[in-house]
Amino acid sequence: MKDYLPLERQRIPNYEASGFLGTLKRSAREHGYRSALWYGLVRLKDHLFGSWAMRFPWGGARKWLQRQRGVKIGKKVHWGTNNVVDNAFPYFVIVENGASISGNDYFLAHSKPMAYHASCMQSYVAPIIVRKHAWLAVNVTVLPGVEIGEGAIVSAGSVVNKDVPPFTIVSGNPAQVVTDISRLVRRNYTPEEFERLLAVRKEKYQI
Repeated sequence: MKDYLPLERQRIPNYEASGFLGTLKRSAREHGYRSALWYGLVRLKDHLFGSWAMRFPWGGARKWLQRQRGVKIGKKVHWGTNNVVDNAFPYFVIVENGASISGNDYFLAHSKPMAYHASCMQSYVAPIIVRKHAWLAVNVTVLPGVEIGEGAIVSAGSVVNKDVPPFTIVSGNPAQVVTDISRLVRRNYTPEEFERLLAVRKEKYQI
């Protein structure tokens, strides 16, 4: 999928159930494609690559397949099996260097309710960013617009609906901070770099 929309939170049209051709034409326009046929082929390719990436036996191949869909994956990233990346907006998912995506994790970068719920639920897309050296354990769900801070750990089974501060462990549904691990990981940084990162964390998260 090509990067058509800017990588920022924005409204998108509510979902409308219709026939195959009508849905295909509408989706093609929303994603910036002039040809509904070409868009359909791109979506088919993305779907197949996403399915193969879930089960391929080699991590390098799994990452390559996801990158072909538009997922932005950095260097030295661990990418486990059965990870699902947003089917409609894969290019809204960014995973930085050294992060670990364990397995059975779900990245949902958009919310598109039916028009019936338009008065109470927004239809929008927003980037998901997993910062350097963050670790998502198994069965984690990450919702639109979430940033998982550098070196953070998301415990197994958590549902992340808001930003995760760097150097913390979060757990639960919704995920909440349970532990500060900054003193335990500081050996990975120079003193100057670590103090800078702590200052940024304090300014943004007041911790």
